Amino acid sequence: MEVVLTTNDKERRKHDDGRKKKAKIIKQLKIKLMKAQESQKEMKLLLDMYRSAPKIQGDKVQFMAAEKSKAELEDLRQRLKDLEDKEKKQNKKMADENTLRKIRPVEEQIEYLQKKPAMAKQEEALLSEMGVTGQAFEDIQEQNICSMQQLWEKDDANFKFMSERIKSNQIHKLLKEEKEELADQVLTLKTQVDAQLQVVRKLKEEHLLQSNISTGEKELGLRTQALEINKRKAMEAAQLADDLKVQLEMAQKKLHDFQDEIMENSVTKEKDLFNFKQAQEDISRLRRKLETIKKSDNVQKCDEILMEEIKDYKARLTSPCCNCEKKDAVLTKCFHVFCFECVKTCYDTCQRKCPKCNALFCANDFHRIYIG
Repeated sequence: MEVVLTTNDKERRKHDDGRKKKAKIIKQLKIKLMKAQESQKEMKLLLDMYRSAPKIQGDKVQFMAAEKSKAELEDLRQRLKDLEDKEKKQNKKMADENTLRKIRPVEEQIEYLQKKPAMAKQEEALLSEMGVTGQAFEDIQEQNICSMQQLWEKDDANFKFMSERIKSNQIHKLLKEEKEELADQVLTLKTQVDAQLQVVRKLKEEHLLQSNISTGEKELGLRTQALEINKRKAMEAAQLADDLKVQLEMAQKKLHDFQDEIMENSVTKEKDLFNFKQAQEDISRLRRKLETIKKSDNVQKCDEILMEEIKDYKARLTSPCCNCEKKDAVLTKCFHVFCFECVKTCYDTCQRKCPKCNALFCANDFHRIYIG
């Protein structure tokens, strides 16, 4: 019993290995078939696209595309044939190997049965199991064939779907072209309508212009009359203006005369004021002298009086601003006398006022004087 179990286990393992190898080979073949089908579909789509391409591209492009597609289709067909041949050969090899594998354990079992007839029942069970496994393998092959047919049907459905999609794309393109044509027609109609509207507007504008011209002519007549009246008024106003100009010239001459008289009077007044101030100063000086003379009782004091008078005269001759330089410049505004440098410094420092009476002066109002 133990020996039979080991042989059965080996056979089962071999059988499982054969199944796995077959499954792997089938998967590889399916993958190759799928790739070949996809490439074939792509080529068919390219052919459809080239067929649906516009005629402007030329006959050369169509011819080249057709030749390429034919060459690729021939290559694909050859590949499919090679794959089918390989599948058949592999299936034959697998079947031969399976049969050999099946025959070997059967021969061993026959030998074993010949040696030990007591194990006939067990061998019958094993044979029944082998039959069951063969039927299962056949069922699996039938299922694989059904799955392949389903895959082919799905591929056909996908191909139909792609063809319908291409047709829908072509219809969509045609509809787009029709839409563009309709849009162009609409644009042309719009341009025509705009042109007609412009014509209508021009006609309305012409009517308005005619009415405006008539009203403008009436206004021109009224304005010409108003212009003649205004011209007359302008002539009268010009005459009045000439008269007023003559009167203004006379008044300006009178004003100049009055201004000259006022200037002369102001100069004389300034001279009188200067003389009056000098007289007051002389009077005050003489009063001082009298007071000093009255006070002086002795002859010795006469020298002191004379010295004071000399100092007084020197002070009069020196400038009151610096008390060191001699008076050699006079201000014509107020006729006060100072040294030229003091007056110039006042002018340069922008004070421009007399140090005694604060009278304003300019560059032409101070002059040098020469006391002999």
